[in-house]
Amino acid sequence: MAATLKLGTKIPGTSAEGNITTLWVPTIANIKAPTLDELNAGTDISNYVMLGGWSFSPSQDSVSDQRENTTQDFGAPGRKSAGDISIEVIDNTNTEHQDQNEAVTLMAENNEGFIVRRRGMATDAPLAAGQKLTVVAVRCGEKQVINPDANTMIRSKIPLFAKAPGWESETAAIAAPAAGKTGA
Repeated sequence: MAATLKLGTKIPGTSAEGNITTLWVPTIANIKAPTLDELNAGTDISNYVMLGGWSFSPSQDSVSDQRENTTQDFGAPGRKSAGDISIEVIDNTNTEHQDQNEAVTLMAENNEGFIVRRRGMATDAPLAAGQKLTVVAVRCGEKQVINPDANTMIRSKIPLFAKAPGWESETAAIAAPAAGKTGA
């Protein structure tokens, strides 16, 4: 029997502040079990991603299941969609920081790779076997310059297009290193 939540019960929660890591990874053999070697070959672009700048809203259609012998309608899970995927990043093009423009450079139009997101752990916490990730294989679209508002950074939005199945949120786990390997 489930416990009843009583008034005054403290509900634990984890702040999102500083607890999200975003990587651009060039290759991953198994989208559900990326290896530490694959992830370490990627680039941490967390410092470029704007707060709330990751847009990934998977959805799932419903399959109608209407039977003639009942007055009720039923359903089943249907096709999944990654929806409109994009990432808003700092864009240092034409500035004194243009040599530090990794996110824009790595995600140039038609580049392909993997966006890897880890939530719930400090950005500087090392990647380790068993950690849950969202991994999305993407092709990059044309960079869209965002018109600045007062008191904002120069930034751009990069549309992304899912190019392989298996991208469900936080269903990937970092693979344990093979016997005899440390994965570092």
